[in-house]
Amino acid sequence: MFSFDSIIHNLKETIILFDKKSRMTFINKSGEELFGKSSRDIVGKKLSQLFRGEKRISSLIRKSIDEERSFRGKSVSISMGRQMNIDFSLSTYYVQDRVEGAALSLSENIPLAEGEDHDQEAVVFLLGSISHEIKNPLGGIKGAAQLLRQRTEDSALTEYADLIVRETDRLNAILQDYLTICRKPSFQAVNIHEVVEKTVAILAVPIDKAGITIKRLYDPSLPFILGDESKLLQVFLNIIKNALESMKKGGLLEISTGPSKELFGEHGKIKRMALVTIRDTGKGMSEEDLQKIFLPFYTKKKGGTGIGLSLSKKIMKDHSGMISVTSQKGKGTTFSLYLPFRNNG
Repeated sequence: MFSFDSIIHNLKETIILFDKKSRMTFINKSGEELFGKSSRDIVGKKLSQLFRGEKRISSLIRKSIDEERSFRGKSVSISMGRQMNIDFSLSTYYVQDRVEGAALSLSENIPLAEGEDHDQEAVVFLLGSISHEIKNPLGGIKGAAQLLRQRTEDSALTEYADLIVRETDRLNAILQDYLTICRKPSFQAVNIHEVVEKTVAILAVPIDKAGITIKRLYDPSLPFILGDESKLLQVFLNIIKNALESMKKGGLLEISTGPSKELFGEHGKIKRMALVTIRDTGKGMSEEDLQKIFLPFYTKKKGGTGIGLSLSKKIMKDHSGMISVTSQKGKGTTFSLYLPFRNNG
C-alpha cells in the first residue's frame, strides 16, 4: 500500500510547496533530481535565493498567495542552475479554508527534436539497408570503369573512366560511414580527450584554411568513459564540421571537458556524467532551426543530407548519454555531450 508521501515522491513532475512567506517547505524526489540539490539545501529558502537568476516563477508565487490566484505556463524559459524550458502549474493551497501557501508543479518541456525518437531506429535501419543495396552495384560500376580504362587508348575515355572510379570511391566511403554508424556500439574504456584530439587532427586542414583558433579546456583528471571510439569519433566529426561551416571567415572553437555539474538519475541512483562542450563563434541558429536540428533529413545546407546530427543523437542514446544544443543568432552555437563514466556505480 502506497502512502501519500510515496505517491508524491514517485511522480515524474516536480512538486514544491511554499509557505505564506514564499519559502519552500517541501520538494519531491523528482525536484531534487531536476535541480541537482537535496531537500536539505532547498527547504526554508525562497526560489530566488536558491536560483539568483530566476524571477518569472518567483514573482508569480507571491502573486498567487496574495491574490489567491492560479497560474499556468507552457514552454516557459527559466534559469534554475541551468537554462530550462518548462510547463508549470501554480495555485494557492488552503488548510481549513485559510491560505497556507502555494503549490508549484513543473515539468521540463523538452523540445520535440530532443524528446522524441522520431523513429530513429527506422532511419538507421533504412540507411543500413540502402547502403548494403548500393554497395554491390557500385562495385560493379567501378570494376567496369577500371576495365574500360585498361582497354582504351582514347585519352578522353581514360579521363572519364578515372572520374567514374574517383566518384565511386567517394560514394563508397560515404556508404561505409553509414554502415559504421548503423552497427551496434562495441563498448570499451575510452579516453575522451584522445577521441577529440583525433577529430581535430582529421580536420586540421580545413581548420587551418579557415583561420580558426582552437581553445582546449581539458580536465586532465577526467576518468575514462565507456564507449565505442569509432562511433564517438563520428559524433565529434559531425559537430565540429558544422562548427567549421558556420565560421568560414575564421573564429574560435572552444572544446572543454569535465564532470557535469548536473546530476542524473538512473536505476534509483544519482550520478554525474562526463561533459564535453563544443562552442563556436559562428553565425548561430534561429529558434526555429534549433527546435528541428536533430530531426532526420532536416537541413538548410546546400547538398546536405540532414542525417549527421540525427545519427549523432542516436549514437549518444546508444551510449546511455545525451546531446543538447544552445545557439544565438550571430553569436555562435554550443553543443553539450554527456557520456557515462566507465565506473559509475
